[in-house]
Amino acid sequence: MNIKPNNLRKHVLDMVYQKQSGHIGGSFSIAEVIAYLYSNYDLLSGGRDKLILSKGHAVPILYAALYEMGILESLQNFRDVDSPLQGHPDKHRLAHMHATTGALGQGLSIAIGHALAFKMKDKNDKVFCILGDGEMQEGQVWEAFMLSPKYKLDNLICIIDYNKAQNDGFVSEILDMGNLRCKIESFGWDVLEIDGHDTEQIKGAFESLQSKGKPICVILNTIKGKGVSFMENPSWHAKAPSTEEYEAAIKELNIESDS
Repeated sequence: MNIKPNNLRKHVLDMVYQKQSGHIGGSFSIAEVIAYLYSNYDLLSGGRDKLILSKGHAVPILYAALYEMGILESLQNFRDVDSPLQGHPDKHRLAHMHATTGALGQGLSIAIGHALAFKMKDKNDKVFCILGDGEMQEGQVWEAFMLSPKYKLDNLICIIDYNKAQNDGFVSEILDMGNLRCKIESFGWDVLEIDGHDTEQIKGAFESLQSKGKPICVILNTIKGKGVSFMENPSWHAKAPSTEEYEAAIKELNIESDS
């Protein structure tokens, strides 16, 4: 199946607009990589490849992918009380979520556990973990970066959504990221850095994953709110669109609204 990123963005818009709650910016910035992962890896069978969304507030983009694949029949119950489609992934309510996340900074540690379990069982499946650059202010993230090489977890792929923006503004104004690639390499990781909105670069990067004995980090240079020009700003981290903004966004995505 070949999932189209803008279809995912459209579903995210629908969910957040209808409920006037949710996170558009950080969902849009990972639309291309989510489309690729769900199109090319078995993330639906419980015992196969796993995807840990550490930046759990971006979960609308996962629901959008499951909807595109026909796994979810409706997105109308997004963020409803007792709904399986909560504002952060909840694996107890929705089996296709591989971890319950939302407390930022914990996802990579969870992913290490899954990757280590796969190693102990001699399984060749992969564990993907998507981090937001804002949550890298958490010390636990760097402890996880330090631990992973010790166990030679070459089945662990950390994906950093390097959109350089968070709820409080631009990451560069709050956290000195410096040369992010060099920092992570210094912990013993193999690191790739690509344009996170270029589908060919994403395809090439993931097809070339050949690291032996080292965990792998793919840094996606992205834009928060990518896909809708007026949403490419930190202010759209957790903002719900008005009717006029929703209609303008749908028009930019060039996808017919069915709302």
